[in-house]
Amino acid sequence: MEYTARQIEIINAATELINQGGIQQLTTKALAEKMGFSEPAIYRHFKNKTDILSSVLNYFGMGLKTKMTELIQSEDKGIEKLKQIIDFQFEHFSNHPAIVMVIFAETSFQYEEKLSSAVHNILTNKKERVVSIIQQGQQDGSIRSDVDPNQLASVFMGSMRFTILQWRLNNYSNDLRKEGVMLRQVIEKLLRGI
Repeated sequence: MEYTARQIEIINAATELINQGGIQQLTTKALAEKMGFSEPAIYRHFKNKTDILSSVLNYFGMGLKTKMTELIQSEDKGIEKLKQIIDFQFEHFSNHPAIVMVIFAETSFQYEEKLSSAVHNILTNKKERVVSIIQQGQQDGSIRSDVDPNQLASVFMGSMRFTILQWRLNNYSNDLRKEGVMLRQVIEKLLRGI
C-alpha cells in the first residue's frame, strides 16, 4: 500500500503519541492537536483510529519487508543475513519503541480483524523471508542443515520476540542494541551447530 506524504506524517505523529503514553494515548483529538489541525482533517486521510493503527503496523511491515528483501538478494552468507536482521530490528525498535507497543498489543486486537490481520501479515511475511534466508545459509554451508528451516526460523524469531518483549516489560531500561549483540552470538552458535 502506498501512503501519501500527509498520511506518513500522521502515522509518525500517531507513533509518537503511542510512544508517550501507550495506545490509549492515541485519540483522533490528541492526534489532531499534535498535527495542528482539526479532527475532521484526520478523517480525510484515515477512516478511524483502527485505520490509523493498521497503517502504523503496515508502514512498519513495509519497511521490514523491504529490508529483508534486500538481505535475501545480497551476496552475504545466510548466517550474516540473519545477524543483520537482528541488528536492523533492534536498532529500529530502539529508535521507535512505540512500534513494539503496537505489535505486542496483538492480544488486544483479537476482536479487531483489521489489526490482528496486520500483525499476522507482518509475522507471516517475516517468517517466510527468514526461512528463505535459512535455506540459503544451509546451501552455502553457513547454517547447519540437520534441522528443519521452519523450526530454526521459529527459534530465531521467538528468541528475538522474547528479548524485545522483556525490554518492553522493563520499561525500555536496558540497552536493546547490546541485548541484540549477545543474542546474535548465541543464535550464531546454535545455527552453525558449534
